[in-house]
Amino acid sequence: MRGFVFAVLVASASAFAVVPAAPRSSLAPATSSRAVAPSMAVEPSTIDAASSLLALALPIPAFTPAKSFIMMFSNILIICTMSIDGKGLSRGTSHDEMVETFGLTWLLSGTALGHIVGAGAILGCQAGGFPGV
Repeated sequence: MRGFVFAVLVASASAFAVVPAAPRSSLAPATSSRAVAPSMAVEPSTIDAASSLLALALPIPAFTPAKSFIMMFSNILIICTMSIDGKGLSRGTSHDEMVETFGLTWLLSGTALGHIVGAGAILGCQAGGFPGV
């Protein structure tokens, strides 16, 4: 089981690639010594547009059922195989004992790592050219 988890981690890490930044154009306007008025990090119109898209429940083109399956599988795999202080579901510890001992911390740490592994797996599948992902 450890070998499988290691293989998934290696596959997800291989999805990340360093891409050099685009060179700056020499035609960019020169900065002046005058102070520029500060601007907001996120313009209010952007927030309004995002909230209206969520309110209309428009489908998100980047979301696919295959990606959701990969993310669910990654989360369940990590939660079921992780161990804390020698206790874990894969080591025979009952679910009730895990909840009594570690509580919400166990679940949140498992889902946090599961999302990291899931995001890497999705990026790896996309880089590998799997259809539907």
